[in-house]
Amino acid sequence: MSLQSFLSTSVRKVFGSLTHVVTPSAVLALTFDDGPDPENTPKVLALLEKYQARGTFFVVGQAAAVQPALVQRIAAGGHAIGIHSWDHRAFPGLTSRERRRQIRECERALRPYVSPLFRPPYGEQTVMSRLEAFMMGYEVVGWNLNSGDWYESQSSVMGKYLLEMVSPGGIVLFHDTLYDKGTPAHGTDSEHTSWPDRQAMLDALETMLDRLSGSYRFVTVPELLQAGRPRRSFWFKPSLATA
Repeated sequence: MSLQSFLSTSVRKVFGSLTHVVTPSAVLALTFDDGPDPENTPKVLALLEKYQARGTFFVVGQAAAVQPALVQRIAAGGHAIGIHSWDHRAFPGLTSRERRRQIRECERALRPYVSPLFRPPYGEQTVMSRLEAFMMGYEVVGWNLNSGDWYESQSSVMGKYLLEMVSPGGIVLFHDTLYDKGTPAHGTDSEHTSWPDRQAMLDALETMLDRLSGSYRFVTVPELLQAGRPRRSFWFKPSLATA
């Protein structure tokens, strides 16, 4: 490896976010953000079990703290658990100290099941927040296939898109619920009530599992990293923090 290639690889490892792996193997990593949710996360787990698939759950610490048995159930199913912050506030608007606290508090809520994986809320990060995650020992995980399940209401549209765009080594983004600044996007009196309807997402997920199970293996992100060469992209936006 040339010095230039070595330096480029090193910079991407420090500042780049994982989007997929290059591999000859027909493997996919299904990822689920914003849970755990007592209504919908078990439905996702049931589908994964039905098709003998494993996934990676990027968990909000605030929700995990009130659902420890569900976190344990995710881990017992052979799935990976990563950090998605404590209360799902966008990192570009937070101070460095608060970003580190968000990761530490979420990590504490997920012990002993947490993997060294981090996905920033909304996928938004700055150069500094990416460096902080690296210094704390976390791989930042993005995606290269987005289900669009927070804005698309038709499962047929989602399913068709996913099946057309899927490729070996990909990381697919789903949400088992939707959080917004620590509260549900459409909240009720309960602080941790789920998005009102995840059925379209569940239907699209089952379509994908059903159609691809014979030709693809669905693995966790740590397993995906063992299957090929990681590809990382520079995935940033300007800082919005005022202090």
